[in-house]
Amino acid sequence: CIRQLKFSTTACVCGCPVRLSPQPSCVNLGMMWTWAPWLFPLLCKFSLAALPAKPENISCVYYYRKNLTCTWSPGEETSYTQYTVRRTYAYGQKHDNCTTSSSTSENRASCSFFLPRITNPDNCTIEVEAQNADGVITSDMTYWHLEGIAKTEPPEIFSVRPVWGIKRMIQIEWIKPELAPVSSNLKYTLQFRTVSSTSWMEVNFTKNRRDTDQTYNLTGLQAFTEYVIALRCAVEGSKFWSDWSHEKMGTTEEEAPFGLELWRVLKPAEADGRRPVQLLWKKPRGAPVLEKTLGYNIWYFPENNTNITETMNATNQPLELHLGGESYWVSMISYNSLGKSPVATLRIPAIQEKSFQCIEVMQACLAEDQLVVKWQSCALDVNTWMIEWFPDMDSEPPILSWESVSQAKNWTIQQDKLKPFWCYNISVYPMLHDKVGEPYSIQAYAKEGVPSEGPETKVENIGVKTVTITWKEIPKRQRKGIICNYTVFYQAEGGKGFCKHAHSQHQTGARDRPVVGMTPPPRCDLQPGMSHLASSSLSENGDKSTQLLGLWGLNESEGTVPERIAQREWKELI
Repeated sequence: CIRQLKFSTTACVCGCPVRLSPQPSCVNLGMMWTWAPWLFPLLCKFSLAALPAKPENISCVYYYRKNLTCTWSPGEETSYTQYTVRRTYAYGQKHDNCTTSSSTSENRASCSFFLPRITNPDNCTIEVEAQNADGVITSDMTYWHLEGIAKTEPPEIFSVRPVWGIKRMIQIEWIKPELAPVSSNLKYTLQFRTVSSTSWMEVNFTKNRRDTDQTYNLTGLQAFTEYVIALRCAVEGSKFWSDWSHEKMGTTEEEAPFGLELWRVLKPAEADGRRPVQLLWKKPRGAPVLEKTLGYNIWYFPENNTNITETMNATNQPLELHLGGESYWVSMISYNSLGKSPVATLRIPAIQEKSFQCIEVMQACLAEDQLVVKWQSCALDVNTWMIEWFPDMDSEPPILSWESVSQAKNWTIQQDKLKPFWCYNISVYPMLHDKVGEPYSIQAYAKEGVPSEGPETKVENIGVKTVTITWKEIPKRQRKGIICNYTVFYQAEGGKGFCKHAHSQHQTGARDRPVVGMTPPPRCDLQPGMSHLASSSLSENGDKSTQLLGLWGLNESEGTVPERIAQREWKELI
């Protein structure tokens, strides 16, 4: 029996899906079963077909008056694939194509159309055809309006400058992109920041296509401040922005100087009765820098005689005045090329004038990353205070810092503005109208640590039952904290240990402490120790902040021969 067998276009051969070429034929069934062992391997080897992946995610950008570039997602490629981008343009009246292949690794999923075959405005269609040895597959059709995908070159900033007479503003002037569409408006984004900041701010605006004035006035800025400017643009209606322009810098106009704060350091009167006064000044806390100050004018006169006025000029501080013994008024202004600051005044008390007292107690403590100073006052009408602080050093002249506080009885400073392990003298002055009261002073550390070294010591007045231990203060730079007390540890050889505490942190100069009240041993180890707020507890063996002094012997004029031998041994050691 002879039958006809027609193969379908796809089948499952050798356990995998394949595409078979339709070949209707007349086959003798008996012959087919005879040929089957030979036919199936041939079908597996020669009839497999892997079509290319369908191109997806087509996107096109019109680089104005340069080219129209389209890209797509090619999918996984198992063999050589050629891509053909088919385009209709001139509102569907014309068509063309461009070709690329998978052998070009960088641009295999990108193809461009160039002038003069690009007209604007225009609508076009794009589809991408992928072809390999096994067949062809085509993407979905996409539709594009050129003005909606146009991208221009970035504008070029020409200048950034202040406008004379207009404060806190700079004018940005730029050159419009040469290839920008003449038939479209351009929208702009301007970003700006101060040179000391990393945070950008932005403003958006649009320029009409007929507008020849390519400038923008950026207002609401800080006076006398340098700014960084960048600009980008886009065709109105397009979703693509140009790249950012090169950055350019400009500075806002300075203004007349801001007001000053004045302070003084009163020094002891000299032999002729005159008193040196160191005059200090600065801008108030948080006041903006509006100008470049050229100099300062100072004038002063006795409080009871305004006819005797002296004037002087200065360009930097501190400034030292030599005043008489009576009270004085000192006034100051700063000036620049645009004008003068408001007048700042300060009263200097007479040498014999007594200051009022109102601060009852004051303390300093650490709170997170700040040093906090708090005080209590018995004067309810005082609500302004002047704080002074400077490092307490052995030799270097102190660098005084000062700051006023109002409507509060506390003052804070960041720890990182103070040096760790340095002792600071902090004084608070009450201020009532033009009078300055008696200061209250304390010492504080922003950070404490274990002392760098122990005290230098020596032994004196060795007696039968007593010996005097003398030591010098540790240099201030090596203390690293406020010394609370000194402790002398002593122990008979092989016997029980004892200790004596001596002096507080308020005493200065050489330290001495008699060790008394103990039956004299033939040999005794002595160790002085000290502690402060940051040190750990002292142990009897003198660990951490103790130092071995030596042996305690007896007075050679008293005691037995063994005692005198111990005394000589002690003297040799010291």
